[in-house]
Amino acid sequence: MEECVRCKEVDEDRRTLWMRCFYEMNELEVPFEIQYTPDVPAKYYTLRVCKRCRADWMAAIQTWFHTPPYPDDSCGSGIYVRRLGDTIEVTEEEFQAKYG
Repeated sequence: MEECVRCKEVDEDRRTLWMRCFYEMNELEVPFEIQYTPDVPAKYYTLRVCKRCRADWMAAIQTWFHTPPYPDDSCGSGIYVRRLGDTIEVTEEEFQAKYG
């Protein structure tokens, strides 16, 4: 019996989600396990999940792909921060709320 890392359901039927990324995914605060394979010099991030949680993951990817990206409009603040590996401009209020 194995527990789904997302919903905590316990049974024998689990799936492994594999993602390869050169970005440090620990910023997401998701309990990834890190796997290495001899044929690829990059690490894989994996999650053991149930079928329902795998379906939710697939739906999230589908939504991401079909949703237009954030606009690159400048707010004029000149304040830039990193958001999940991207550099974005934020207002002074947004900066103060997040970083103090």
